[in-house]
Amino acid sequence: MTRVLGERDARSLDRRTLEEMRRLAVRRVLGGEAQVTVARSLQVHPCTVAKWMMTYRRSGEAGLARRVAPGRAPTLTARQQAQLRRWIIDKTPQQFCFPFALWTLPLITQLIEQRFGVVLHKTTVARLLHRLGLSPQRPVRRAFTRDETACRRWAQEEFPAIVRQMQRRQSTLLFEDETGVHEDGPVARTWGARGQTPVVRVTGQRDRVNVISAISPRGRLWFRCYRGTLTAPRFVGFLTGLLHDVRGEIELVLDRHPAHVAAATRRFVHAHRARLRLHFLPGYAPDLNPDEHVWTHLKMLFRRQPVAQDEDLGGAVAGAMTMIQEDRRLVRQFFGHPAVAYVKKALPW
Repeated sequence: MTRVLGERDARSLDRRTLEEMRRLAVRRVLGGEAQVTVARSLQVHPCTVAKWMMTYRRSGEAGLARRVAPGRAPTLTARQQAQLRRWIIDKTPQQFCFPFALWTLPLITQLIEQRFGVVLHKTTVARLLHRLGLSPQRPVRRAFTRDETACRRWAQEEFPAIVRQMQRRQSTLLFEDETGVHEDGPVARTWGARGQTPVVRVTGQRDRVNVISAISPRGRLWFRCYRGTLTAPRFVGFLTGLLHDVRGEIELVLDRHPAHVAAATRRFVHAHRARLRLHFLPGYAPDLNPDEHVWTHLKMLFRRQPVAQDEDLGGAVAGAMTMIQEDRRLVRQFFGHPAVAYVKKALPW
């Protein structure tokens, strides 16, 4: 005995399938089949096919196309959403009398309630922020004493003048900086079971190794690892190595670390003034130095792969720096960060 299937609720189908069913039903009816026969074969009610035919006769093929339901009207108007976006980008919570300096979902939810009189769930607020082109980010620390005028003058006037001088003298442009790698530094995020914090085995030591490096826009990198603070003799030793490895004259861009401006350093630079010239960045502006991004990459490597129990931190840091040094394409990418776009703009690339 043949089983007869019951009628199908067309509302349970996805829009693409329903559109194809409408077009198929109309073609078959226009081809001479009865609407009842078509409805039975498609397992829908005859009235459904009749409505499709009425829509086709009224609007043609366009009436059969799938349509996205308009959904619920947004709680915040377009003007309110634009205003909220400007507040988050241009202002801090403290300017709205909140006792915090960073925007969080609960804080933005509270701001919407106070300013617009609308109560939204934090999930709704998160979706709204994504639609507005916003995302949670880790802010950059910037000193109050930073002189933005001096930074603009450096990027727009002083550094282009250094580049013109470099071209005239056919010298090599280098950026220098230093950092420290801690054995007990933070580790990166990893996936795990919800409610169960993953465990990463580390040595538990608090050893530290410092690194000084210099990079060129052509992808070359020089470095030295050392323990203890950076002193003028250590810095002079690094400069001596650069003069030995680099042919011709050097234009070295760096910050005003005490070792960089010490009397011993000044005497050394004066003695080698025919080949070595130092150019100092504005104060409290480490983001203007492309060499800073070498440290970001280096520390990311140790966050992803902490030092093993039987591994020497100094050897691990030297090995990681050697890997970076051998990848000239990677070193050139450090000059692609938006914060140092002024370098690529001034160079004749």
